[in-house]
Amino acid sequence: MKPKAYYPLFADLRGRRCVVIGGGLVAQRKVTTLLNYGADLVVISPAATMHIRTYARQGRLRYLARRFRPGDLRHAWLAYAATDDMQINGQVFRAAQRMRIFANVVDQTPLCSFIAPAIFRRDPLTIAISTGGASPSLAKRLRHELEASIGSDYARMLKLLRSLRGVAKRQLPSYNERKHYFDQLVRGRVFQLVRNGQPQAARRTALTMLQKAAAN
Repeated sequence: MKPKAYYPLFADLRGRRCVVIGGGLVAQRKVTTLLNYGADLVVISPAATMHIRTYARQGRLRYLARRFRPGDLRHAWLAYAATDDMQINGQVFRAAQRMRIFANVVDQTPLCSFIAPAIFRRDPLTIAISTGGASPSLAKRLRHELEASIGSDYARMLKLLRSLRGVAKRQLPSYNERKHYFDQLVRGRVFQLVRNGQPQAARRTALTMLQKAAAN
């Protein structure tokens, strides 16, 4: 099976059963990411890090302190194999294939039906970076560079744009009109006002521009 980058994977995992096989630091990183996206999480490993055990005590996941069994993937949506035992990792991947669920064996691209991107979030902004499995390290470096260059002003601007979509749709009936209007907001004075920490002025300016666009 040719692996693919499946970016919507982490958009919303609420109610989806995810299984992580492994209890070390690599598994812990996967666990933390999945929890952040609301997964219904099960971790299976004879031993686990303190953080994983703490998550279990807090009721954020179910921890099974034993070895993996193929039946553990029943009703799962995806599985991560993050162990240093290639036999177990292979069992996880084969079981996932039989059950037709997403599977990722960490650092084994041929044993992956999806490739998890490096994810950078400034709610509601989400940026996913993938190297197609060639170099997760490079993807992480790019993520760190983006974190340094993309400030919280982008998130504030996104919230403003989202709040304007309904009124813009009512006053500007055509798609091209709305596109031109929002392009102006992003490229011009409104975004600059947001960056300067003047959200109310930015909103007033955006609404004034909308009235003028609707009148034309």
